[in-house]
Amino acid sequence: MRDVVFQGLAAPLRLHEAEAILPILRDIVPGWGFVDVPADPSATPFYSISAKPGEPLLWCDCHIDDRPKRWYDPVNAICDAISALALALPAERPDLICLHAAAVALAGRLVVFPNIRRAGKSTLTAALAQAGFGVFSDDVLPVFYANAGRAHGAALGIAPRLRLPLPQTAGPEFEHWVATVSGPSNRQYRYLAIADQPRHGETLPIGAFVILDRQEEPVAATLSKVSPDVAMDALLHQNFTRDRHSADILRHIAATLAECPAFQLTYFDLDGAVACLKEAFAAWSDPAPATHPGPGQPFRMADLAYALQGAPDTRPHLRQRPGSLAVTIGDKRYLADPEGRAIHRMDPLAAAIWAIIEDPTPSETIVDILVEVFPEAGRDRITSDVARLLDGLLGSGLVDTHPR
Repeated sequence: MRDVVFQGLAAPLRLHEAEAILPILRDIVPGWGFVDVPADPSATPFYSISAKPGEPLLWCDCHIDDRPKRWYDPVNAICDAISALALALPAERPDLICLHAAAVALAGRLVVFPNIRRAGKSTLTAALAQAGFGVFSDDVLPVFYANAGRAHGAALGIAPRLRLPLPQTAGPEFEHWVATVSGPSNRQYRYLAIADQPRHGETLPIGAFVILDRQEEPVAATLSKVSPDVAMDALLHQNFTRDRHSADILRHIAATLAECPAFQLTYFDLDGAVACLKEAFAAWSDPAPATHPGPGQPFRMADLAYALQGAPDTRPHLRQRPGSLAVTIGDKRYLADPEGRAIHRMDPLAAAIWAIIEDPTPSETIVDILVEVFPEAGRDRITSDVARLLDGLLGSGLVDTHPR
């Protein structure tokens, strides 16, 4: 057995008769130093890869996440191990969360592209690398907060990865470039061996968020400003570091979206998208943040052991549960429970109920107030909707009952 120990990470990647993948690992993780040493029985690995005699696939087991063991080819085995790294790193760094997003350095700051399925995030990231920009992440971005809460992203030092086959809109020049920088690949993915990319631990402040809107028909690439809640909704559906307190995450993300603009990039072809981004982010209008951000602010840990209470049969009075956090981002209201389990987006009716129950209030009074505000909805429908929403708020630990 061998342990692969990454710089700055105590938990190793453990190899059982699988040393043959080490050259592939070095090509896929060129910017994050690691050593290959005899396995330390006292060290708990974050991931294990085992080779079996006569078996071309590798038996893979993640020890930091509840995912099934799987047989993978060498490239997919490393892909899955890298996804586990996104959990192992913040497990040892209480000042980090990880966003499911790409991030590219433009004019000294990071433009962050939250993951939107099939929007072309990885391909566009590679095209920006082709244009000479530094790729901090094409999938997972570690983020920390320093200098009075300013958000900074950190590079992992992992090679960009493309999903195969390339889209038809990629163009022959891009396809030729991909062939010249081709790294390890299989039928699903191709890693890119690009020189002079950011190494593990390099940091830059986050400057903007860009939501990708790839079109199926030719359109001119345009970048339009959107409300910050659009970016929040995109980030909300991604995997924040799950053991961090959701109130801390909500507070920090809200502050970041208040100072960093959010945009939507509507595009069809890569050349147009790259040109649009280059022009838009050639410079920043506000002063540059500090070059050396200093240590990150630690996040509290979520209390995942707390037993949530079910909805009671009777509800004499209901109130906002003490310790809950409510934040308005753009036009929407978001809540985090006192134990830090999750972030919840509220629809207008839920937001109205939340405002009403700042003080203990009977459910019948909630209905009466809402019938006056929304008479066209009808009492029966409002009564049903209120009961459903209160059940959800109670079940999420955001509301409790209060005898009065």
